[in-house]
Amino acid sequence: MSTGWDAGWGRRGRRGFGPRRLRFAPRSVGRYALAILSPSLVTLGMVLARPRLEPANLSLIYLLAVLVAATLGGTGPGIVASVLSFLAYNFFFVAPLYVLTVANPQDMARLGFFLLAALFASSLAGLVRRQANQISQRAATLESLYDLSQTISAKIDLDATLPTVAATSVALLRIAHCALTIQTPAGERTFVAPAGEPPPAGSTVHTPLRIDDQLVGTMVVTLWPGQTLSATERQLLALLAGQAALAAERSRLAAQLSAQESLEAADRFKSTLLSSVSHDLRSPLATITGVASALRARDVSWDSARGVQMLDTLLTEASRLDRLVGNLLAMSRIESGVLHLVRDWEDAGDLIGAVLARLRPQIGPRPVRVVLPDALPPIWVNAALIDQVLTNLVENALKHTPDGTAITISASLHSDGLWLCVADAGPGIPPEALPRLFEKFFRVAAPERRAPGIGLGLAICKGVVEAHGGRIWAANAPNGGAVFTIALPLLPPGAPALPDLDTGLVPAPLTHEGAS
Repeated sequence: MSTGWDAGWGRRGRRGFGPRRLRFAPRSVGRYALAILSPSLVTLGMVLARPRLEPANLSLIYLLAVLVAATLGGTGPGIVASVLSFLAYNFFFVAPLYVLTVANPQDMARLGFFLLAALFASSLAGLVRRQANQISQRAATLESLYDLSQTISAKIDLDATLPTVAATSVALLRIAHCALTIQTPAGERTFVAPAGEPPPAGSTVHTPLRIDDQLVGTMVVTLWPGQTLSATERQLLALLAGQAALAAERSRLAAQLSAQESLEAADRFKSTLLSSVSHDLRSPLATITGVASALRARDVSWDSARGVQMLDTLLTEASRLDRLVGNLLAMSRIESGVLHLVRDWEDAGDLIGAVLARLRPQIGPRPVRVVLPDALPPIWVNAALIDQVLTNLVENALKHTPDGTAITISASLHSDGLWLCVADAGPGIPPEALPRLFEKFFRVAAPERRAPGIGLGLAICKGVVEAHGGRIWAANAPNGGAVFTIALPLLPPGAPALPDLDTGLVPAPLTHEGAS
């Protein structure tokens, strides 16, 4: 039964968290004020109106006031309203008037029955109110548990789920502190609520967190001084502990699944790598071995035309083998995150010229056009890596286009930096292959023709360009052929400024055109 002094819960939340103590609650003041005001207003109204009603009928009006006070305020305010209504009814409307004595024994019986009816009605109304409050609290608890289960289902990170479990436990159990200790592969981890606050002095309740028969952690709740947990609250504590164990188990299973997927991805990578490398390394190695054996057996003179041709073949295949190994090493550095950039201001025209000079034996008589604007600004890059990117793009164009078709290398200025384009006049890229073009080991080749390489060139280009803060993409030209574009920032963060650096974004006219 509620009284004028309400048992409160400290200082936080809807009902607060804090040491249990008696305090004068403003809500209780309002309820008991209503208990006093209801019969007072009824008495004032009937005294002023002087209705021509029998005293027995007047008692029904007082009974209505008692029901209002009990329904809105609870059992305690209802009893107060019952007693006040009894006294006001006796004093103002039962003879002799304006005294609390009763002359007629029938009036005494009527007053007694009225008091009993008022007390009974207030008790029933208070009971209904308490049940409504309990239903409301259970609904709020179920809603909190539902939200908690949704959080655990949607997230697997312990840093996102277990603090929520701890905070929900503090809110629903109205306790001082909650600590969840979980066993992880990296060691014990503890999550507390309220966050950042040490547990206060008070009794504790330890609940093991189990999945089947396996112990995964411990839940420790600290109670306020004098607080105890009811049987219902202990059941709720066990339910919350089960949710915490479930969150920990889901996180563990997700970590195992991720590790398993990583192992499977590594196995697939290894299998694909071995399959690709075994073929593409065997071809140059076989050629080198055959040429070396022929020259070693002196079947061919070193100075003869055939000897010179064999030496050229030996050099070409050795260079090809060197590029394959270089691509593997570059991909390994990109995948491991240890690709270090030693940059300097470089001229894009010089980089293009160096690549074409080195690839001249592979280009042969094929026409190559270089289209550069005047006053091309330098770029802040690692020359060796950008050289490798341009080399891979040019070799890619050579491998996937018919002999004799032209290759065009151009540069232009745009709002996001300097664009370098390598375009060919081949059959283009199948539309279904464009989304996967820069994946490792993905290769585009006609069924009747297997282009050399292991499918790492474009993946390396993407990794290197993105390490420079740029981007790379491929598209089919309107007139046929494929176009690969690299966009490099003119002034990336940390780059030293050049006194004469022109960073204008309006493209200069493409006036210079050369051929290799």
